[in-house]
Amino acid sequence: MNTSLKYCVVLALACLFIQGVAAFSVGNIAILPSSDLISGQTQVRTTFVINFPSSGGTTFNQENTLQLSSDMNNPTWTYAIVQNGIENPSSTAVGQNVNINGFVLSYSSSKNEISMKVTMEAVAPTVTTSEEKNVLVVRELNSAGAVIKNTEVTKKKLVINPAQITSSISDAKSRLSALQGEIDQLAVSGIDVSSIQKLYSDANSAIQNAEKSSDVTKSSQSINSANTALASAESLVSELGIQKTINDVDVSMGEVNALITDFKVNRSMTSDPRVTTLMLQHDYAADLVSEAKGLLSQKKFDEARAKADEARVKAEEALTQARNLKASLDASPFASIGNPFAGLFSGGILIAIVVAILIVVAVIGVYFFRKRRKWDELG
Repeated sequence: MNTSLKYCVVLALACLFIQGVAAFSVGNIAILPSSDLISGQTQVRTTFVINFPSSGGTTFNQENTLQLSSDMNNPTWTYAIVQNGIENPSSTAVGQNVNINGFVLSYSSSKNEISMKVTMEAVAPTVTTSEEKNVLVVRELNSAGAVIKNTEVTKKKLVINPAQITSSISDAKSRLSALQGEIDQLAVSGIDVSSIQKLYSDANSAIQNAEKSSDVTKSSQSINSANTALASAESLVSELGIQKTINDVDVSMGEVNALITDFKVNRSMTSDPRVTTLMLQHDYAADLVSEAKGLLSQKKFDEARAKADEARVKAEEALTQARNLKASLDASPFASIGNPFAGLFSGGILIAIVVAILIVVAVIGVYFFRKRRKWDELG
């Protein structure tokens, strides 16, 4: 690659880099009021300063545009360019998007320090649902009117719909009631619910404050606090509930494992297909529990709960079969015989007696058969 070509490549890369870097910074931002805004009512005022440092030898690319934007209703913008500490006469513009031609902002950066003082006054927009809205946005547009990457500075405010406060309070009270029921269930099962109860109390107090306050902003803040406490409590309820299910499965599987050991060690049933089936069921439930624990540690509550519930069902099935097999073995000493006739002897004492009689009859038959054969040989 020759020197000229290298120079062109470096220059092109430099131009791309400069285009993607903000040619200004926004500081001294002040927004009044500092609290949340009320839909269609709150008067909003913001002031800020835009500084234009050197960018390719000039303070701003004269082919681009500086855009001032806001989601507020009927914003009025007043701005003045400050050159080397001297403030020029201000200009006024109305609209949610105000474009300032880059030509008026482009100065030689070696001789000038340029900034712009901006004031915007407006009214909070009307919203049906409380949501965040842009109070101010400052961005740079290229010659085609597209936003240049990494040049956007945004400040937002929550705009509250007063009519929604009542609905939000009602929803929070419903969640609080449901939470109390879940707390009671956990307490009955022996789980320490003190941490959840504390969150419940915090949410209850916040809801009461929201109901009492005549200030919409304070009511909104209180209901937000209530919802935060409720979300934490609901998450903790899920976590403790799932952990309780996992613990119950572990207890069931411990009993199944103990019974399997008894069958294999004390009753010599290692190769019995009934014991083999129990071992497979035990291992499957254990795998499900392991998956549930992993998901729980990742706070994936829905998936963890599904795995834990499935493990509980499988563990209960295995435990029922293990207990039934033990009861059968305890009732009949022949039930542990691992051959095709094992089922024949599992009916109890009556079957054992019948079998014993048959054995005796067979022995007597053999005895008389041999004796008669001996007589025949003697003539």
